[in-house]
Amino acid sequence: MPKKYPYFLLIYSCSGVKFFTKLNTFAVIKALKQPKPLIRQIFLYLILSLTALTTVAQKQSRDIAAHRTYITPKIDGKLDEAAWQDAPIADNFVQYNPYNGARPSQPTVIRIMYDDRAIYVGAMMYDSSPDSIYRELGERDDDNINSDFLTVDILPYNDGLNAFEFKVFASGVEGDTKHAANYRDQNWDPIWKSAVEITDSGWVAEIEIPYAAIRFTKKEEQVWGLNFWRNIRRHREFSTWNYIDNKQDGVFNQYGTMSGIRDIMPPLRLFFIPYVAGYTEKMPEADGWSYSYNYGLDMKLGLSESFTLDMTLVPDFGQVQSDDQIVNLSPFETYYQERRPFFTEGTELFERGDIFYTRRVGGTPRGFNTIQKGEIDSLYWIKDNPEEIQLLNAIKISGRNRNGTAIGVFNAVNANTHAIVVDSTDEEKKILTHPASNYNMVVFDQNLKNNSYVSLYNTNVYRGRNEYVANVSGTEFEVRNKTDMWSVGGIFNVSQKYNPDARPDFGHALSLEAGKVSGNFRFALSHQTQNDTYDINDMGFNSRNNRFNHELELEYNIYDPVGILIDMRNEFSIDYNMLYEPRKYTYFGLGYDNRTTFKNYLTAGMDLRINPVNEHDYFEPRVEGRYIKYPANGLISIFLSPDYRKRFIVDFSAGAWGAVEYIGLRYSGYRASLKPRLRVNDRFSVKLQSMYKTDFNSIGYIDDTLSSANENVIIMGIRDIQTVENLIDLKYIFTKNMALTLRARHYWFKVDYSDYYRLNENGGLEESDYDKYNDFVFNAFNIDMVYRWTFAPASELIFTWKNNIYAEKSDIVNNYFNDVRYTFSSPMGNSFSLKVLYYLDYQSLRKKNRKIEG
Repeated sequence: MPKKYPYFLLIYSCSGVKFFTKLNTFAVIKALKQPKPLIRQIFLYLILSLTALTTVAQKQSRDIAAHRTYITPKIDGKLDEAAWQDAPIADNFVQYNPYNGARPSQPTVIRIMYDDRAIYVGAMMYDSSPDSIYRELGERDDDNINSDFLTVDILPYNDGLNAFEFKVFASGVEGDTKHAANYRDQNWDPIWKSAVEITDSGWVAEIEIPYAAIRFTKKEEQVWGLNFWRNIRRHREFSTWNYIDNKQDGVFNQYGTMSGIRDIMPPLRLFFIPYVAGYTEKMPEADGWSYSYNYGLDMKLGLSESFTLDMTLVPDFGQVQSDDQIVNLSPFETYYQERRPFFTEGTELFERGDIFYTRRVGGTPRGFNTIQKGEIDSLYWIKDNPEEIQLLNAIKISGRNRNGTAIGVFNAVNANTHAIVVDSTDEEKKILTHPASNYNMVVFDQNLKNNSYVSLYNTNVYRGRNEYVANVSGTEFEVRNKTDMWSVGGIFNVSQKYNPDARPDFGHALSLEAGKVSGNFRFALSHQTQNDTYDINDMGFNSRNNRFNHELELEYNIYDPVGILIDMRNEFSIDYNMLYEPRKYTYFGLGYDNRTTFKNYLTAGMDLRINPVNEHDYFEPRVEGRYIKYPANGLISIFLSPDYRKRFIVDFSAGAWGAVEYIGLRYSGYRASLKPRLRVNDRFSVKLQSMYKTDFNSIGYIDDTLSSANENVIIMGIRDIQTVENLIDLKYIFTKNMALTLRARHYWFKVDYSDYYRLNENGGLEESDYDKYNDFVFNAFNIDMVYRWTFAPASELIFTWKNNIYAEKSDIVNNYFNDVRYTFSSPMGNSFSLKVLYYLDYQSLRKKNRKIEG
């Protein structure tokens, strides 16, 4: 350092851990450019002093020794028991963002202790302005509420991969998530307790986490991974007990530890959840109301300290949110999100290899559309055609042992599904639409060093002796170096179909990705292969096979505030795709994505896609070996998302696309979306969404026939497509255990064809005399209203009202509001249901019996 700078500057420049990595480079450069030496020295001194005083981050992992208590604290949010005074303290938190590594704006002090039954956490979140603490109410696991919160993350295997997350908001709302490698399960809902209280010094959280809520092995002394996260909502500030470098990929691999937990035993985990449900329904085609009831049982059993059996007998999913129906003109299947509780909770281990789509289990019968479209016999009318397969039972066995080996077993069985049709003589006939089936998946997952893992898995579907047996096997892995800077990962799958009267069908898929995953600059090179016989769709979901794709991704990200920026993400990608068989070109594209958050917490983003050469689409023509040639095209989209701390905000997004002229026409389109949301108060919120999208001169498949020369004649149509979607979401939270929600959605889709062409052999279009009428309008309207009361731990009363209208017509009108009126004059379906489920804990029942006997 030059001698003209003061000596105290040298002292400050040497103080502060990680000083140089936290220095505001732009500010220093500006200081050095000041014209006068004195001003330059003072300016630089202030920058260095501020950095040295606020930078407290340390790379080493912290440890806290838990304290055993012999007096169980009352979970009331007061921390007034004497036992808390002897508990060890976790303090000196470090900011995660916005200023990674700096001191938090408010101190946090956490105490932790344990006994033979549970871990206890007592947290004091000091706040100089307790009246300013955000405390919006919400439903359990709602991450979007405007409230401060504290999170306790526990890793019983201390492996940097598998974590149990317990979150409590300043409003008292609870949330929990189970993490496994690159997967997470936010529908996991264990039984634990918490209480909060606002004081003159801030807010208090008192938490009890029973050992039954987590999984750990039998050891004399437990050493668990541990971290605490605090969010101060009004500052948009996150801080952690153990420092986490936001430039390093992953967070669980940067946690501290909790030691000193001795002589505890995993408890017997045995829970029963019986339910009863009643329905009153009126379907659009029915003459009157129907009445029905259902009952069943869920059970959870700890097979050992690490493994758990989950079972459901005759499940009922009538309270699940309705699917958002859409019109799909593509050659590929529509993907619908899984919402059924049994299939959303505890399935993170079964997500390995992308081969398990739970909607296949108890989904739509394979023969449903055949009956619905009258393809069986036009002389029959449909009396009953179930849209869902009746699931008889399903089980999951999952867990991980002390060696880091996880095992998962899934099995489900459904009954035969029949449609009932009636002929002109009123004679009923049963038609099998889906045979009784058995679905099975087995997973083995092994933790490796450096937060790496490898998995082996298999799925199998059996539908009886007259059907083929579908089988998929594979492996997934990720290997990282010691510093978590470099990563190599991949998936290799083999699909098999064993036909009763033919040779087996085999297929394979390979995905590989390698690159730099930490630091400001990152990159990844990936390859994906799927041959033309690869098929996982009996139990998985794959929109299409026959791929031979390559992609290069380059990222440069800013993680720390600079000037007016909080952070910024930038990604540039190059894609080159081919068919696997025959090895022919399909697509080449360039892409750029940006996401920037400013200091006023306005987030803006842009997505740019350029396809500079023709695309060859081998799937839209629906005839093997044929393709349509799409011209060079481009797309740009933007979004703006304001600060969610505000009472009223509006998210905005828009996009536009277009192609070079083709057959004298120019394909183009645009999309715009507004999402206003109003937080009326801490209990009542309103969210709206309006989206409009239009495509001009879109080219798509219409029909194909065989000519007199036995050649495929493929007809493509030129069409204008308009889509309008409006959604309203109302939520009133009475207490953290009682809520009323209403969700209403209207979807409008109109297709208007202007001309038809014949597809020639080289992918171009030529004149055609095709003149059939294909225009149509589709409307879908749904209401889902749910009242949910959690009257005891994991025990619920749920009242649901569902209303739906689906209307399609070929009479095209240009007035959207006329179609809306037509929709509401169409037949509608209504369903009212009441479901009560009660959670029975064997350990609690045994304790009650002992008290009675005593």
